[in-house]
Amino acid sequence: MNPLDEKIEKLAELIIKSNNIVALTGAGMSTESGIPDFRSPGSGLWTKVDPNEFASINSYISRTGKNLQFMLELGLTIFRAKPNKGHKALTKLQKLGKLKGVLTQNIDSLHQKAHTTTVVELHGTVNEAKCLRCGRVFPITVLINQVLKGGNTPSCEICFGLLKPNAIFFGEPLESETLAMADKMIAGCDLLIILGSSLVVYPVAFYPHKAIENGAKLCIINIQETDMDVHANVVIHEKIGLTLPKIVEIVEREIKS
Repeated sequence: MNPLDEKIEKLAELIIKSNNIVALTGAGMSTESGIPDFRSPGSGLWTKVDPNEFASINSYISRTGKNLQFMLELGLTIFRAKPNKGHKALTKLQKLGKLKGVLTQNIDSLHQKAHTTTVVELHGTVNEAKCLRCGRVFPITVLINQVLKGGNTPSCEICFGLLKPNAIFFGEPLESETLAMADKMIAGCDLLIILGSSLVVYPVAFYPHKAIENGAKLCIINIQETDMDVHANVVIHEKIGLTLPKIVEIVEREIKS
């Protein structure tokens, strides 16, 4: 058995022995669906554009039209994307009764499209727009329709405040209710599986530490190395779509045997 297969077998064994599994997913979860990640050398989104210019709340407010043009182009890629083998493997793991829920840094809703349930979107979603004045939330089509009609500053239908995609921009805090749900999931898990996250964005980067402190096992599947690799029980530097389905297949076979 080669080293990769040994790691796949070990992770599958940990899943079988665990009762409260949580997956934490990052941009690497969706790259196989054609959505670019942010920090990969040469291909990451932030190697091509300045996040302070195109992804901060201050730049959005001061240069709304320019920001929206960039965001709508990225949004079109996201809306066209479909769940990949990794997303579907997580759904299968949940149907087997092993996966309790997903914490995701992604804003693409691909987990939901793959019919995974109990998904906490830490950084929001591109499927909604939010008013910066009154806080009301609308379908993203409300914002898009205004922009397509020539509106460079889409506004709330109620108070006429500025609308923005309901994703967390640089300079914005994560929603307190979202953080509370995430903390509860981390506190209760006995196995945390990191999928496609570089673990450099806070507060998400704290979650593996919190899980370990609470006695949980930690496993990581990510193309690039992370600072948490040395603390993990299993580390796999391969594509999620290549490895996770194999792991879930072993789990399913063992459960049904």
